[in-house]
Amino acid sequence: METPEPLPDFPAPPAAQDRQAVRRPVRCALCGRPLTGAESRRTGLGPSCDAKLHPAGPDIRTRRHEVDQDPLPGT
Repeated sequence: METPEPLPDFPAPPAAQDRQAVRRPVRCALCGRPLTGAESRRTGLGPSCDAKLHPAGPDIRTRRHEVDQDPLPGT
């Protein structure tokens, strides 16, 4: 299959180096700060706002506690 010739009316796509500069700014949905990280840009929330909406679950290890037990009979 032949590759089509680019249309003369359309500009050539930007080079890979220029894409970083052309990337449109994405802002946090809650606070409006610009997002820089890939994961933050994907979710639309900055790390601090994401932590406010989705707090980490409790650590089960913190719920363990020691219980005093009676000695076993016969030992």
